[in-house]
Amino acid sequence: MRDVTQMLVAELVSISGGVLAGYLLAGVTGILEKIPGVLILLPAFLELRGNIAGSLAARLGTGLHLGVIRGRWKRENVRRNVLASFFLGIIVSAVIGGFAWFLSFLMGIESMGWKLVLLSVLAALISNVIGISLTTYLTLMLYKKGYNPDDVMGPVVTTIGDVVSVLSLILAGLVVVNV
Repeated sequence: MRDVTQMLVAELVSISGGVLAGYLLAGVTGILEKIPGVLILLPAFLELRGNIAGSLAARLGTGLHLGVIRGRWKRENVRRNVLASFFLGIIVSAVIGGFAWFLSFLMGIESMGWKLVLLSVLAALISNVIGISLTTYLTLMLYKKGYNPDDVMGPVVTTIGDVVSVLSLILAGLVVVNV
């Protein structure tokens, strides 16, 4: 019953956060429309954040359960997982930015060209720092408090990823467009 309660609370947090992310996205659609090509980039970018954070939380949770992440090896194992997630996010974001630029060109949609790749990478840097830090902290803290991160973190990190990604894209868009 405890597992069901943990999962229910996580899903309620996820649903509430999803509504918040949607409301936030709806509120800034006007800003995003002013950044040429970003609406092609948006779905893949949002999906990427949740996927990377979800896999990081799963790797950390599994490592904690198996005893791989404990004692003097804890810091090293966590560091390797965090760095792998961080660099994966940056590399895939650059590919997504390039793909969005290419699709914009193919469809005859105005885009920012190479700045679309820059926007994607800058937004990834911002969202990785925030999202990966929160994912790592929450996974370790929940495990320490006796919760099962595998039951809780999936829905939570996808929601965190959505909110942080939208904010990161806006911030990166403001920086790149004003360059």
